[in-house]
Amino acid sequence: MTDKAEQYRELVNSLYELGTKEAAAITTDRYRIMFHYFVRCVRLALAIILLVEKENLVGAYALEKSLIDALLTGLYLCYSAPEPEFQEILALALSGRGTGYSKMKHRAREIDRHFAKRKAAETISFVRLVRENSESLNEFGHGGLLSMGVESPTIAPAFTAKRLSRSAFVPIMFLAHVFRLEGIELAPLKALMGKFTEIGGELER
Repeated sequence: MTDKAEQYRELVNSLYELGTKEAAAITTDRYRIMFHYFVRCVRLALAIILLVEKENLVGAYALEKSLIDALLTGLYLCYSAPEPEFQEILALALSGRGTGYSKMKHRAREIDRHFAKRKAAETISFVRLVRENSESLNEFGHGGLLSMGVESPTIAPAFTAKRLSRSAFVPIMFLAHVFRLEGIELAPLKALMGKFTEIGGELER
């Protein structure tokens, strides 16, 4: 698993380099704050990989909610948030204050609605992503997984593989949607997606 973790780490770092290269052209506050959430996404992904390496799977699992939250918040604030809401959140962020609970389901619906209008091809359904992961996203907060981690001496290998796969899947999807909507050349990203599948990662739909 250590070799797999290192492969995923290298992939996530390559995704960060690709996103940072394209971010050099950012000119608006909406794009700046979206890039901030992309960076947050990458850092959370790297933290999950490290926790898996250290066999702290409960901690890795707990961070997934924040990982998906960073994806949704970044895309929502850039593309879907009404201007008054965006300005309010931007002011909070610039003053170093918290921006509140992300309202995942609402933001997923608004992102899907916006992307449907833009006719963005090959996008995932964010509503389905949140719905299909709602139980796992909340389980740690309810103590379910914590109890399982304490009581069970072993964790299924598939559970560990899923944590690593999702750590890279989320930043890939972040870039994939932005690149398609902004008409950015997809070839470099597709090459990294190819590495993702070679490692054993699964693209979720």
